[in-house]
Amino acid sequence: MSNLSKKDWESLCPELTIEEAYTFPQIDFSDDRLDDIATGVWGNGFIHEKPVFSQEQLHPLLKALTLMQAKGIPPVYIYVFDQPWYLFKQLNQLIGHFLGDEYALLPNLWAWYFDAPGERGWRPHQDCHLETVFDLGGDKMLMSLSLWIPLTDCTEENGCMFVLPREKEHVLRDNPEMEQALLEPYAQPLPAAAGSVLGWPQDLVHWGGTFKEGAVPPRASLSLEFQNTAFDPLVAPFLDAGAPPVFQERLSLIQGQYEKYKHIVSENEVSFFAEK
Repeated sequence: MSNLSKKDWESLCPELTIEEAYTFPQIDFSDDRLDDIATGVWGNGFIHEKPVFSQEQLHPLLKALTLMQAKGIPPVYIYVFDQPWYLFKQLNQLIGHFLGDEYALLPNLWAWYFDAPGERGWRPHQDCHLETVFDLGGDKMLMSLSLWIPLTDCTEENGCMFVLPREKEHVLRDNPEMEQALLEPYAQPLPAAAGSVLGWPQDLVHWGGTFKEGAVPPRASLSLEFQNTAFDPLVAPFLDAGAPPVFQERLSLIQGQYEKYKHIVSENEVSFFAEK
């Protein structure tokens, strides 16, 4: 897809844009709600927030992913367009609560779309193998945060996310290879309606479920990663969280994801990127 021009992409998905500036109202989280979310993060280790995005925002992205699926284009290419970047930007208040106002975007991004029995999300893993939660005299500090937004309702039948809650992490002592069958009895499923916000400190073990026979709808979702700039970049360079990269930088970022994730992506995606 590197040979497609900006105009080609715009023609492919005319409801989406490239390199247009937008001003969206930030999603407002009350202080009490942020405190409740933080309690969940410091305790169980994850964010599981009810829908905050409208169908009006989600539908064009889902429509584009469905079209890309039909054309054999890996879902991660949705980041060619502006809308995924601005979707996450509306969570500025939530992200800043954990990472500080000057947080940065890490150059790690992915998207998923599967609708056939047996297709599945990524196997158990951590986004960062370092400790990412620090206790500073009773106050918690978070180094990095992954956020995951479902564009469709995600259930255990169509492949919702699973996490290993903090209180269950002791099982890793006997399962350092994170074998899924051994983790599943301790897992917490995170079913989520379209437009919800899921997230976790990057050392939390998590994985995607499997799309089962007869499941509906397709499982479509987006993910970006963020970091507190008080720490050295986990992955360089930091990206500006306030504005999406320009078109050519987006393409380079997308194509660079394959080398990071080729050990874990689907066979179709491996074949697609390997041909580039």
